[in-house]
Amino acid sequence: MLYLYADITITPYSEVTCDVLTALLGEVGYDSFEVTDTGIKAYIPEDQFDEEILKSTLADIFIPDVTLTYTLHTLENKDWNAEWEQNSFDPILEREFGIRLNPRMAFGSGSHETTYQITSFLLKQDFTSQRVLDMGTGTGVLGIAMAKRGAQEVVAIDIDPFSVENARENFALNEIDNACVLQGDATAIQDEFHTIVANIHKNILTNDMPTYVLHLAPQGKLIISGFFTEDVPEMEQTARQNHLSLEQTFERNNWAVMVLRNSQTV
Repeated sequence: MLYLYADITITPYSEVTCDVLTALLGEVGYDSFEVTDTGIKAYIPEDQFDEEILKSTLADIFIPDVTLTYTLHTLENKDWNAEWEQNSFDPILEREFGIRLNPRMAFGSGSHETTYQITSFLLKQDFTSQRVLDMGTGTGVLGIAMAKRGAQEVVAIDIDPFSVENARENFALNEIDNACVLQGDATAIQDEFHTIVANIHKNILTNDMPTYVLHLAPQGKLIISGFFTEDVPEMEQTARQNHLSLEQTFERNNWAVMVLRNSQTV
């Protein structure tokens, strides 16, 4: 598979802007990232690259007094999955929680604050007899965590076909046979779930929250992340508008997780 990368310069440089870029570009097909002294390198399969999408994504990022510029580079033809797995992948979830992953550059390897926080939280819950949804599954790690904690049926959905294939591999790697992995966006959700987990960018969460609630059982839980601590009040307001009450928030390095409950009874 041929890859190219956008070498993005952040002026002035900040880790917060790096995190924002990583989250947003991960939603439009970029599947691995390298932090540099001046910004990030964002990698994408050449046949999936669209420069207009890159430009519009960068234009949508408004951080006062910060400038984003980029240059494009084509990589030599080699197995970049193997290269990344050998040199960059930190198997933190296997080391700490016993979840095995062959990440293949899909988002959700466990090193990001959102993935780590939610995985740790899910592994302390009891999902016995529950039908659960991992929306925007990436590597499948959150679905795997819920399956390990007793979920009766796991549905995992991702818009990226590469992530769908990877999630299926990882469910099998963890000997989980009650999971169904589908390609699609929120319109692919069918029937009702006791718990829905969505580790996705804030704008997508806001847009799709009514659909999540439509498929969330009365008193069921929606667990969301992919946004910063300062975004929590805005996300709580959106939640209230969708008949969700806030049960819990927690954060790590300014990345927040919210646990919401469907307050509807019928």
